[in-house]
Amino acid sequence: MFRKRFRDHDRIGMVAVATHTDRNGQVAHTAACSAPGCGWSADYLSRSAAELAAETHRCDPR
Repeated sequence: MFRKRFRDHDRIGMVAVATHTDRNGQVAHTAACSAPGCGWSADYLSRSAAELAAETHRCDPR
């Protein structure tokens, strides 16, 4: 199993943004919501896209 090593961590509200190397050896950026019950996360090709997603994310955990 591939193990992700995150670096360059940042938080925008409840969303964490980090950079990692994916299983193909490419640099990828992840945005993940840490609100209880939300579970939203996504991978992006650019850091600015991940930060934009973090800024515009609105979660409604139930």
